[in-house]
Amino acid sequence: MNNKQYYKCDRNHYFFGKLMTVRDFQSEQIYFNSKRRLGNRMLNGSGIVSGLNIILVDNKTFSLETGMAIDYMGREIVVPEASVKRLNIIKGFEENKDKGIVYLCIGYKEELKETTFSVAGSGKSSGVSEEFNRISEGYELFLTAEEPKESGLKIDSLLFQSIPIYSKDGIYLTLEIVRYVNPGKTMKLSVVFEKENVEAPVKYSFDMSGEFFKTVKGDKVLNVDYQETEVSTYKKLRREYTLWCDAYTDAPAHLTVGKDTFNLEIGTNKFGIDEDIRIPIAIKSEPIRELIVNDFYAQHFDEIVDDVDDKYIYLAKFHIVTNQLTYFIEGFEKHPFRQYIYSNDLLRLLQGISDDNFKSLAPGSEGVKSEEQKTKPKILDLPEPKIDNIVTGVERINLGFNPKVGKTYYSYEFVHGLGEGNIAVVTAIDNKTNYLTDDKGILVFGDKGIFPKEEISISAPNVQVAAIANSEKGTIRLGVRLQEKTTAQAVDIRWWALKPIETKKNEEELVIDENVRVVITPNTARVKPLEQFRFQAHIEGSSSQEIRWSMAENNTGTIDNNGLYTAPSKEGVYEIKAYSVKYENKSDSAYVVVSSLD
Repeated sequence: MNNKQYYKCDRNHYFFGKLMTVRDFQSEQIYFNSKRRLGNRMLNGSGIVSGLNIILVDNKTFSLETGMAIDYMGREIVVPEASVKRLNIIKGFEENKDKGIVYLCIGYKEELKETTFSVAGSGKSSGVSEEFNRISEGYELFLTAEEPKESGLKIDSLLFQSIPIYSKDGIYLTLEIVRYVNPGKTMKLSVVFEKENVEAPVKYSFDMSGEFFKTVKGDKVLNVDYQETEVSTYKKLRREYTLWCDAYTDAPAHLTVGKDTFNLEIGTNKFGIDEDIRIPIAIKSEPIRELIVNDFYAQHFDEIVDDVDDKYIYLAKFHIVTNQLTYFIEGFEKHPFRQYIYSNDLLRLLQGISDDNFKSLAPGSEGVKSEEQKTKPKILDLPEPKIDNIVTGVERINLGFNPKVGKTYYSYEFVHGLGEGNIAVVTAIDNKTNYLTDDKGILVFGDKGIFPKEEISISAPNVQVAAIANSEKGTIRLGVRLQEKTTAQAVDIRWWALKPIETKKNEEELVIDENVRVVITPNTARVKPLEQFRFQAHIEGSSSQEIRWSMAENNTGTIDNNGLYTAPSKEGVYEIKAYSVKYENKSDSAYVVVSSLD
C-alpha cells in the first residue's frame, strides 16, 4: 500500500463511450502520484522541509511537533498535529532498548479507512458487502539502533568525505575533509570525537601528513591530540584544523594517518589501529563548484532512484538507560544528521551571503592561479592564521547642547564580545563624517592639538578618552573629557579590544552541544535609511549569554555589542549575525529590509 515503485508514464486516454473500470481509476492516481514524487525526489531532494522538532517533555516522554518532510521515494510526510509520546510505545523499542543509543525515525504510511457499502458485493465468505472508501496518507514513528552512513543521506558527500579512524569500544573518531582542493589554497578538516556509554576518561593523538600539504606554520606534519578533562559518559566534540596545499599544478594526492603515531587511551587501557589510513584528495585547478556540478550530473539516474533501502528521516538520537523494570532518557540530539531541504524562499534570502561564507563550506574554492602564480611561488601565498581575539566598534557619546570644556561625558556600558577575562583597549577619535558608509577618514590617537591645523583638518572635537574594562562582566565603558569649545553635539570613539592569544582552548568551549542555539528576535525587521533598530538575542540551552554581533557584509550598516543596528543610507536587504562567545560554532542570522517606502 505504500507505493514503493515508480511506474511508467502511461496515462488514461479518454474517449466517448469508454467503459471505465477500477484499473482505469487506479492508473489515474498512480500516474499523478508517481510524477509528483519523482519530481520531489529529483528536484528538491530528501529531508525535512519544515518543523518536525523533537522536544523532551521528561526523561521518558517526548513531543513531536508539526512539520513536513520528503522521504527518499519523494513521498510527502506531513505531521498535521503535535503529539506527546512515551518512548517505550514506539515501534522498535523492545528490540533496541539495551543498545544505549537509539534513533527516532519517521516514515511514510498509508492506511485504509472509512468502510462503505459495495454494490457489487465484497466476495467475502461472510456475505458482508463492505469495502474501505479512503486511503489515508500518514506517517509512522519507529526506532532503530543502526547508525547510518551519513555520507549516503545527503548530497554533501559530493564535496565532503567522512573517514572513520577508530570505531570500537564506544569510541568513534572520524575525519571530515573535502574531496578537492585548489593548488596553493587552504582547506579545513575536522576531527569528530564521540563517546557513547564510556565512563572512563579518553585521550588520543595521531599525526597526519601528505606530500603536498603543510600546516599554516609550514610544518610537514599536523599533530592532532586531545585529552578529556571533564569526563562524561556521552560526548561529541569537533575540532577544526587548517592545511595549506603547496602544489602548483594538478595532482592526485592523499593524507596519511600513520598507525605508528596513533595512540588511544581509555582509562588505563591503550589501543591502536592496524594499518595506515590513506585519505585521497584531488588537487584540481578548476573551480570547486564546477567539479561538484560535473560529479552530480555524472551520477546514474537509476542509482539515485533505486538507492532507497535503509534510508530514513532521522528526527532524534536518544541516549537511554534501561534496567529490568524501567528506562529513562539520559540525553538526546535533535535532527542528528541535519537532513534539511532548503526552500526557494530560504535560498533567496541566502543569496546575499558573500563569497567568504561559501569558502568556509568549500575550502579551496577561491579560484584558479594564473600561470605566473603557478611558476613563481611566493612566501606571501602562505595564509596567516586567523586571529579571532580582536574586535572593534564605534561608540557615539552624546555631548548635548552647549557642551562645556572640562566636563566629562560617558557612553553606556556595552559587551565587547571577547568574554570574561582581561583585555587591552585602544581608543581613537573617529573623524569620519559618516562612519556607516565611508571607510575613509582620520583616526586621532591622543591629543589632536599636537598637530598644527595646517597639517591636518579635523572637524571632530578634541577630547581626552579613557576606558574601563570589566573582566568579570566582559564589558567596556568609555568616557571623554572635552578639551576645547565645540558646536558638535556628539563625538564618535573608535575602540579596539584585544585578548591575549590562547594556546589551548578549554574543552568546554570546543564541545559541540546540539541543544545550544542562538536565537535573534525579531528575525526580520524593516527600517528606513539611517534609522536605528535594536535586536535582542539569547542563547538557549546555556547559562552563558554572551553575544558577539556583526554584519555579514561590509557597508551594510553597523550593529553595536548591545544589538543596536544603524541602517546605511542605501536601500537593500542586509544580514545580521549573532555569535555565542562561549560556543563559537553557534550563531543565528536576522535580516533587515532598509527601504524608504512605508
